[in-house]
Amino acid sequence: MRFELHCHSYYSKGEKIPREALPSPREIAKRVSALGFQGFALTDHKVTTGLEEAKKAARKFGLVFIPGVEIQTREGHLIALGINEPVKNGLSLDETLDEIKSQGAISVAPHPYDIKGEGIKDGIKKVDVVEVFNSLNIDKLANLVSRYKVRRLGKPCVCGSDAHTLEMIGTCFNEIDAWDCDSALVEIKAGRVLRTERYTPLSVIVNWSRKRLEASYQDVIDYINRNYRFPKNRIAAYLLRKFVNSESRIWNVLAHLSLNLSRIYGGFKILTYF
Repeated sequence: MRFELHCHSYYSKGEKIPREALPSPREIAKRVSALGFQGFALTDHKVTTGLEEAKKAARKFGLVFIPGVEIQTREGHLIALGINEPVKNGLSLDETLDEIKSQGAISVAPHPYDIKGEGIKDGIKKVDVVEVFNSLNIDKLANLVSRYKVRRLGKPCVCGSDAHTLEMIGTCFNEIDAWDCDSALVEIKAGRVLRTERYTPLSVIVNWSRKRLEASYQDVIDYINRNYRFPKNRIAAYLLRKFVNSESRIWNVLAHLSLNLSRIYGGFKILTYF
């Protein structure tokens, strides 16, 4: 059975850009079904608000549903799969792992070595499973480090699309011999997973950025006005308007330039992981 194990609904909120993800839980379930997958986990940032809605939608489309959440620990992001109730954010990694275990759920380290520094890095030694491939790590270096580190630890592995739009769902997926949530969790924890890994196209990421900025436009303008001084605030607001209102190829060119710069930055940052 094919599973999407890392995706976000519009209940996931960002700090500077509130509209972090775009689809509803029902839209996610419908998309998963249309792709011919048999199951998915909803892993919204910090909240479990959409789990009941996702569970009902999964039942309607005949899908196996794994209730999850992406938690903010003091050391970085951590996914819990198979939870029965919310998991508190802001605890230490050890405290969070204890709470996940108490629910009979499993812990997954998402994008542990991403260049933004949001992963738990060498905290992967303590988790049940490691996400060795994240489709949004298009710098590629972060995934290479994860794979190298996990190979030495011998940890069970999964991949995750980290989907924030419908187009991102299923970019990579996991094949698991399971028939319900409990059996899927057993197989994942045992490392009996076959991964299909692909990166999210840069054009899809640019389009996602435009849509979320459009949906959060006034919030971003307010943030600029509160935190930037003249002329930085005027320049930032001008560029925001241009980006939201234009689909010119220049934005894809700039995105490619940013990607290449991130790879250079990532190359230097990798050295700190060894």
